[in-house]
Amino acid sequence: MIGKKRYVSIDIAKYVAVLLVICVHTFPLVEISSLLNTYWIQTICRLAIPFFFASAGFFFFRKWDEDPEVNKRNLIRFEKRVLKLYLIWTVIYLPYTIWDYAKAGFSVLSIVSYLRDFLLNGSYYHLWVLPTIMLAMPLVSMMYQRFGLLNTLKTCLIAYIIGYFINVYGPVWEQVPVVSFIYEFFMKAFATSRNGIFFGPIFIGIGLLLSRTRRLPKQWIISGFLVSFILLVLEVTLYRLFGILRDITSMYITLIPAVYFLMNWLLSMNIPDKQRYRELNKEASLIYMSHILFAKVLINLFPRANLVVYFITLALSQLFATLVITNKKQFPILEHLL
Repeated sequence: MIGKKRYVSIDIAKYVAVLLVICVHTFPLVEISSLLNTYWIQTICRLAIPFFFASAGFFFFRKWDEDPEVNKRNLIRFEKRVLKLYLIWTVIYLPYTIWDYAKAGFSVLSIVSYLRDFLLNGSYYHLWVLPTIMLAMPLVSMMYQRFGLLNTLKTCLIAYIIGYFINVYGPVWEQVPVVSFIYEFFMKAFATSRNGIFFGPIFIGIGLLLSRTRRLPKQWIISGFLVSFILLVLEVTLYRLFGILRDITSMYITLIPAVYFLMNWLLSMNIPDKQRYRELNKEASLIYMSHILFAKVLINLFPRANLVVYFITLALSQLFATLVITNKKQFPILEHLL
């Protein structure tokens, strides 16, 4: 098993990734150029969440033990921690949730939709990563325990490809008789394929793969990432030219090699460990969880100043994160936000 080295590069990358996630929710470049904003969000920013999943998979599976009971305890501990975080932030966002449903009009269907989203897609829209990882991690763990690495990766890839066709080609399926009915039924049942069944497992699987294998030579890593990223840009361009690119489009095929090579690159770095880097990891989590609290209000206050909204959102989220981290010893209740 690979030694329990601390990867400072991952801490730094998580913070950078959170900055990219805020872009996805605030469209900072849209007033400068709608086209530039589209490419910025649909290429560079789309790497952020898959990276989160791959890093979670790597750190979870590098603790993998020959004893199934040890793995079971580790999984239960992981699930409890994420569930606790999910429930706390669900409560924090409850006023926003109630406001959104009140604006849309309460109904029995809206309650059913909320329960569905709570289980699969997040109790609030950016919280979807938590139920997704809570579902994907045990799925990948179970497959790896029973079927081994190669079969696990194959199954995760097949699931992702199915989700890819649903996520990317939705505008096509809506126009095809019979298929449109099946597609509509799926969307009502699941709302999206970007969940713990179709989306999460492959990137957690990448983390699993990296925890079981050595790093690639640096020249392979750099070349592989550059080629993958260029292909990602071409993939986005293709969907845009075909008129099927939408804001919710996010499951690109080329994200898989891009994230694999990106993680290889980060894990091959040797950066001296410092306390500040460890704090970045915690700040990244708090900024991710809290940024919609500010962005939601700011977008309504400044609907035509997206770049301003982005920087104010980041500043307020960073301030919030700093206050929580610096005061959590004095107020232990703040520990539950992390």
